[in-house]
Amino acid sequence: MLGDIAGTAPLREALETTNTLLEQVLDELRRVNADGLVTVAQELRAVRDALPAPEPR
Repeated sequence: MLGDIAGTAPLREALETTNTLLEQVLDELRRVNADGLVTVAQELRAVRDALPAPEPR
């Protein structure tokens, strides 16, 4: 639609650049979140392993 309106090429280019940058940010956030979840899981396992074993009933 924007391609049909004269003078919108700079706007279209800016939007394409913005979308590209947002995709890169989203990819980085996904990576950081995944790494963070792995770290939290490892820390929780370490805490669990450090706890005394439960008494048998």
